[in-house]
Amino acid sequence: MEELPHLPSLQKLELSCNSIFVETLLRLVKVAVTCPTVRTLQVRETDFTFHFSPSVEAATEPQRAPDLQETVSQKEETRSRSLALRLQKCQLRVHHAEILTTLLQDGPPLEELDLSENQLEDEGCRLVAEAVPRLRIARKLDLSDNQLSVSGLSHVLRVVSTCWALMELHISLLYKITVLTFTHEPEVQEGACQSAIFLDNHVSPVPVELPLGSWRIRLTHCGFQAKHIEPLCKVLQESCCLRPLDHLDLSDNALGDEGAALLAQLLPGLGPLQSLDLSKNSMSLDAMLALAECMSSVQWVAHLDASLSNQHFLLTSDTPGRLALAGRPLPDSPAVAGAQCIPRSFRLRECPLEPPSLSHLCETLRKCPGPLEIHLSCEVLTDQSLETLLYCLSRLPQLRLLQLSETKLTPRSPLLLADVSSLCPQLQKVELRSLYHMTLHFKSGEEQDSVSCRFTGCGLSQEQVEPLCYLLSKCRDLWQLDLSENRLGDDGLRCLLKCLQQMPISGSLDLSHNNISQEGVLHLLEMLPYCPRIQKVSVNLGSKQSFCIQFSKQEKADKMLRLSECNFQPEHVHQLAGCLSQAPQLVKLTLSQCFLDLQQLMVFLHLLRQPAGQCSLRVKEPWMRTASVSTLLEVCTQASGSITSISISETQQQLYVQLEFPRQKENPEAVASRLSHCDVEIHHSLLETCARLQQLSLSQVDLSDTSDTSNTSSLLLLCGLLPNLSELKIFRLTSSCVSTKGLSHLASGLSHCHHLEELDLSNNQLNEADIQVLLAALEGKCRLQQLDLSHMPLDSPAVATLIQGLSHMTLLQSLRLSGNHVDDIGCCHLSEALRAATMLEELRLDHNQIGDAGAKHLATILPRLPQLKKINLSANGVGPAGGMLLATSLTLCRHLEELRLGHNALGDPTVLQLAQGLPQQLRVLHLPSSSLGTEGLLSLGQALDGCPRIEDISLAENSLARSIQHLCKGFPQLLRLDLAYCAIDNQAAKHLIASFPLCPALEEILLSWNSLGDEATAELAQVLPRMLRLQRIDLEKNQITARGAWLLAEGLAQGSSIQVIRLWKNPIPDDAAERLRSQEPRLDFKFFDSQAQAPGEP
Repeated sequence: MEELPHLPSLQKLELSCNSIFVETLLRLVKVAVTCPTVRTLQVRETDFTFHFSPSVEAATEPQRAPDLQETVSQKEETRSRSLALRLQKCQLRVHHAEILTTLLQDGPPLEELDLSENQLEDEGCRLVAEAVPRLRIARKLDLSDNQLSVSGLSHVLRVVSTCWALMELHISLLYKITVLTFTHEPEVQEGACQSAIFLDNHVSPVPVELPLGSWRIRLTHCGFQAKHIEPLCKVLQESCCLRPLDHLDLSDNALGDEGAALLAQLLPGLGPLQSLDLSKNSMSLDAMLALAECMSSVQWVAHLDASLSNQHFLLTSDTPGRLALAGRPLPDSPAVAGAQCIPRSFRLRECPLEPPSLSHLCETLRKCPGPLEIHLSCEVLTDQSLETLLYCLSRLPQLRLLQLSETKLTPRSPLLLADVSSLCPQLQKVELRSLYHMTLHFKSGEEQDSVSCRFTGCGLSQEQVEPLCYLLSKCRDLWQLDLSENRLGDDGLRCLLKCLQQMPISGSLDLSHNNISQEGVLHLLEMLPYCPRIQKVSVNLGSKQSFCIQFSKQEKADKMLRLSECNFQPEHVHQLAGCLSQAPQLVKLTLSQCFLDLQQLMVFLHLLRQPAGQCSLRVKEPWMRTASVSTLLEVCTQASGSITSISISETQQQLYVQLEFPRQKENPEAVASRLSHCDVEIHHSLLETCARLQQLSLSQVDLSDTSDTSNTSSLLLLCGLLPNLSELKIFRLTSSCVSTKGLSHLASGLSHCHHLEELDLSNNQLNEADIQVLLAALEGKCRLQQLDLSHMPLDSPAVATLIQGLSHMTLLQSLRLSGNHVDDIGCCHLSEALRAATMLEELRLDHNQIGDAGAKHLATILPRLPQLKKINLSANGVGPAGGMLLATSLTLCRHLEELRLGHNALGDPTVLQLAQGLPQQLRVLHLPSSSLGTEGLLSLGQALDGCPRIEDISLAENSLARSIQHLCKGFPQLLRLDLAYCAIDNQAAKHLIASFPLCPALEEILLSWNSLGDEATAELAQVLPRMLRLQRIDLEKNQITARGAWLLAEGLAQGSSIQVIRLWKNPIPDDAAERLRSQEPRLDFKFFDSQAQAPGEP
């Protein structure tokens, strides 16, 4: 052994099978401690091995003799290395422990010390544990299988609490485990050494500067019974005085109900723990009730999670850090709990819930500070138990959520819940799904005094409607009633409509998926005169099977009806028109794919009447795709009222007319004069019906010269009609095909429309000559306020013609020239023409090629447009130079509300300049793909603090992962946030998602094509119940697995207004997606099976 320092290249020394005695072993340990090249000494019975790691210095100077006296540098080298000692099954006894610890405390830091399977017994384990603070063990001390007893366990507990580097103590007497795990942090190890010095000198044992690591004790399978609790807590309490405990695990013992009750009494003395695990201790419901007392008597206990069948009992705190709890005052009564207390939750799963137990539980939780959540589940809950639970609600004013999950309820449950809706004033929302999941939400004092009830999939039939309505009629304000997916049928609907007048519904009624037929729809329409507060009806009898009614708080409300796929037969048409003619204040009617053919539609229009006022009618039928414009205009002649607006779209298969009742009779002389000047092709009845026409819109129609005579007649009819429309103010011809000859006639007709205020000729298929002819019709349009020529290629002559027309449009408020091939020169001429448009509020020049030169010309004119509110210059090849000029100019536009500059390489300098002058009234800010960096986003985030009206922010396609925290702020009116393709990962998303509740108006969030995983979805699932207006989240192409999707489904189940969460192209197997989709239809995994509607769709 003395020659070891002279063997610098030695890597391993094997001394196995040499019958080495314990005394010799201890001398070899001393060699391992003093020899600088020894890294590991491993001994197990007769196996004996040294492992070496020679230093570079030793390897390069093999002949240097060691000095007799260690130098200071050698001592430092000794302490800088780490040593692993594994002395297993070596027959070490109590007296050897003291020798061994003396040898080790002056040696190098220990990577690991394994003394398992020896004979140290209680005293030897105590001696080793007592020396732990001075041994500087980096990872683990193993004292397993050393005949440790319950008594010795207590001694170990007392001494290890003085070691600040110790992170976990795990003792299992049954499996003979005694393992101490230490932190790897050097500063904590240094703190442990300082702590030992302080203790040796009788100085304060808890230095203020020592770091506080998470400290866990696991005493599992130790056979603890009730009789052991008091002495165990006494030892733990002494330990906590030296070092506060974070986590205590007493699972897999034999405490029973008596031990749990005793521990609940002694728990305050153990200090502010973060968790206490009492699982698998042969405990019953009585033990759970005793532990529930801790939620009111022990400050740190915020959550109790219990399952009797799995014997799971876990108490946890609300905050991860002990310091967060220190000094927090405990309220004296539940009355102040909402303002001063941390949220608390009680979870009891898979446990029989009988009335006495529920009463006891509620009485126990009544003392608990709030806000409080209660989650329960059992196999079956009887009506008596549910009644008991609901009766106790009034005694829990701090309650915010009560949930029963995976619990079979009886068919009478909806009636019991309807009854409590009126008896419990703090109840805000009642949800019962499939008689298996029940959720009650309770409001705080400042929230609105209304209640929402959802009884979906509960098997409700006609017989239950009347008693249900009677109970709900007692509510003060029933905001929402959802009875979808039941078995009401037409008879149930009739019964419900009979009771509707007595029910205080002020929001919506959902009767979707209730097997309602056309007869039920017609009965609803017959009842409209008797239900004056009905505001909107949306019915689809096709595959969607939707049936929704919305109400107004006003006694008399304008009515909007949408009927889809109702398959009305010819005998229904007269009844339909008669019912709608009796409906008061009908202002909007949509009939979509209701199987009305041409003749039935003409009959319906002729029969439809209203006492007075305007009513819009939109009809969508497949046959309209092939119907000509002249045919649809002929349909309009049958209208019994005056038509003020017509809109025709062939590809969208729809006809829209605005009717005015009653039809006003014209002066006979005026009629005769107009008819004398019109072509023979013009129907006199059409002129009479359209005498007051103010708007004519044609979209996606075919007006080209073909062999089809209907196209020709449609064009002639249109061209002859235009000069006779003296009140026409709006003309739109978009996305259509018009022949050159027809365009000439059309331009001639438009030249006679002197009162036009809006002209939209965008997206038509025209050549250069056609464009010149059409632009010539702009001459004399001095009253024009809106002009849209988007996607119409404008060459130099066309630009000159346009500029000539613009020079006379002094009232122009909106100019849209998107995708018109406007270059820098065209932009220069256009800027000059805009000098006269001092009323301009909107300017759209996106998707052109103005470049930096064109941006320079625009920058000179923008400050001279004092009314400018909206500007779109996206995708124009503008770089930093032009961007800086535009930014400087735009800061002078103080009325700006919408700013869209995306898909230009603007860079941070432009954004910094913009941020200096964002107007307070800004509502829309779009800067996607703008080369935005950290500095730009920082300044932008600061500038948006001064824009309280911001509603729409798009920063997509910018790399924002490292700077997204600058946008994590509260925007009270924000509706839409687009951060797609921004390289956002889980860490960045954590801060972003935490800020979502600070934006209470959010309706749409786009986070597609990022790097979000399950960690981010877990954060998102937690905030979903608080996002009351959120309708759509796009998470396409992220890294979300089935686990993350399941978390989102759980978040939606807590209550949410979300219509769809899009999860396309995430790594979720098809079978898992199918299961999740059946559980939560609002999760959308594939494009082709998407059933959720986009926001705003009826």
